[in-house]
Amino acid sequence: MPVIACGTSLKLDYLVQDGDCISSIAASCGFFWQTLWNANPELKQLRKNPNVLLPGDSVKIPDKVIKQQSCATDRCHKFVKKGTPAKFRLILERFNVPLANRHYILEIDDHLYESKTDANGRLEVSIDPTARSGYLRMPDDGLECALELGSLDPVEEMVGVQERLQNLGFYSGPIDGAMNEDLADALAAFQSSVNLEATGELNDATRDKLLQMQDKMHPQRQEETAPPEEASDEPEPESPEPDLDPEEDEAEMERFTSLDS
Repeated sequence: MPVIACGTSLKLDYLVQDGDCISSIAASCGFFWQTLWNANPELKQLRKNPNVLLPGDSVKIPDKVIKQQSCATDRCHKFVKKGTPAKFRLILERFNVPLANRHYILEIDDHLYESKTDANGRLEVSIDPTARSGYLRMPDDGLECALELGSLDPVEEMVGVQERLQNLGFYSGPIDGAMNEDLADALAAFQSSVNLEATGELNDATRDKLLQMQDKMHPQRQEETAPPEEASDEPEPESPEPDLDPEEDEAEMERFTSLDS
């Protein structure tokens, strides 16, 4: 992320770039993400979610408020800088079945995290709010994938629809914001999987289902518990599913992610 100079008297407008979210911008400017988000009511109304911004969005950087603290003289005083943690959460599943209690190795900006997924196939780690990329390995399952943090666009945009369908394993075409035959097929397959009419056309009901599964932690569940006979042995891509609702939890900030296929 470019360095943002944040003074105490000058208001700035920052144009969102790919990989930015409110937490990463706030961390670069020395704000709590809640402070920055609440200082942008129009953007808050437009995007609804501080984790998911669109490149080109404008974020107003407010003046910093200088806090004064009375202290006794001739004594040493210790001040602790507060910070808001960023959480990275991911649900891993194959053929609609969670990859539960599986060993994983996650590398994010040179930090290594190694543990097991929980009973729902979920992993969760605290990360630097400005982190941009990562790499996930699951040695026992032979799975590997690159992660792009902060790169998920709003679902109101076609690129956001493409990214979510890609993350959920339905789409492998270009992320270009254009309707194409592969995208129509992916939409139809997704609609069928969530009991919507498989029209292959984008509508509000389809967007709502994508938000439920990708953004609000309602993973796909089907009766199927094994791959179809004609399925290949190649591993299915995992679907990252951030589960933090910013309106419900003001103490943490989620970093949304896209799989880099």
